[in-house]
Amino acid sequence: MRFWTTWIATAVATACAFAQPAAADYPDRPITLIVPYAAGGSSDIVGRLFAERLERQIGQPLVIENVGGAGGGGGAHRVATAKPDGYTLLIGSGSEVLIRQLLQPTPYDGLKDLTAISMIGTGPMVVIGKPGLAATSLADVLALARAKPDTLSYGSAGAGTFMHLAGEAIKFRTQTKISHVAYRGAAPVITDVIAGHIDLGVASLASALPFIQAGQAKAFAVTSPGRTEFAPQVPPLSDTPGLSGFNLELWIGFFGPANMPAAITDKLRAGTLKVLDDPELKKKLADQAIAVRKLVGDDLTHFLTNENDKYRTIIKDGDIKMQ
Repeated sequence: MRFWTTWIATAVATACAFAQPAAADYPDRPITLIVPYAAGGSSDIVGRLFAERLERQIGQPLVIENVGGAGGGGGAHRVATAKPDGYTLLIGSGSEVLIRQLLQPTPYDGLKDLTAISMIGTGPMVVIGKPGLAATSLADVLALARAKPDTLSYGSAGAGTFMHLAGEAIKFRTQTKISHVAYRGAAPVITDVIAGHIDLGVASLASALPFIQAGQAKAFAVTSPGRTEFAPQVPPLSDTPGLSGFNLELWIGFFGPANMPAAITDKLRAGTLKVLDDPELKKKLADQAIAVRKLVGDDLTHFLTNENDKYRTIIKDGDIKMQ
């Protein structure tokens, strides 16, 4: 009996001895950072800004790999099924991490199959209107919608996107009927609002702001809980009757596969927190209308759980389906 006890203790000690140097030496080779969208988009820009600075902290290159398809789900699935050794990581947003699995079956569960390392930042969406729309506020828009149900239209970047959820949440809470037009991306939404082909659009503030500033589109409200530093002249949705407390922002975070060793997660998290203190990064993210948000550990888990519950409620209330 003593022999087996000694043997087991020795085996455990040996295994720990081999495991500790692996975590201590991490990373000892380049890391693949998956961006689940094509190059040039907001996630790609944020990913490259982030990777450039994190590699200085951890001493190894982060190689960006753009894995498109399935509305971001292809890249998220790639990371969710990767070996949990810290060498395949994800720049992820709410769309592919949480929303997709609430709308249709996915081969991964963003809450269970990914390790949430850190939040990176958040940014508002904005409700815009065509220049000739007879409204100066969102309350005016809703009054028009109530007077003539289903005559107004709004565009989003696609079925099941953040923008679609925001539009349907507004309709449900204000009990208005506004037709939804699903586009493929934000750019054509803004183009058609400016041209007057649709009455309204919900877009990221970053993509719409230049056209708002040029007077080519009206800005009625942002989706952040209060006014945003990026467009302080635009009121929040929560100022509109019927929309008190409204808060639905875009967010982007840093993830790895589930079951990564705690030592590796901690090392990545420590490096990330230093990166998020970089004034230059904050400025460059602000250019994308994204505010740095340092959120880790239990606080991040709580945030993701609450967001998931929020999205589920909006999808159910609005009877949102993938088209």
